[in-house]
Amino acid sequence: MAKTITSTLADTLENLSKGEFERFCHKLLDRREEPRVKRSHVEDKSRLQITDVLVSTFTEEGALTVVLEILEAIGCNQRPASTAAVQVTS
Repeated sequence: MAKTITSTLADTLENLSKGEFERFCHKLLDRREEPRVKRSHVEDKSRLQITDVLVSTFTEEGALTVVLEILEAIGCNQRPASTAAVQVTS
C-alpha cells in the first residue's frame, strides 16, 4: 500500500534530530507567506501534532511544499527523499 502524504510528512519529521526539529518549528513560525501558523499551534507539540497542524493549515499538497521548503532552508534537504517520492493524486 502506498504511503499517504500525511504519513510521509510524519515520518520525515520523526527522522529529524531534536535540534533539526527545533529549527524546523522556528522556520515554520517565521514564514511570511499566508497562511501563517500560530505559535500556540507549534509550541510544546509533538512531531505528529505538528504534522496535523501542517495538514490542517496548508492541506496535504501544500504541507508537502512547505515542509520541503523549510527542510531546504535549515540544511536538511537530504531528508525529503522519501517525501519527494510521494505521488499526489487528485
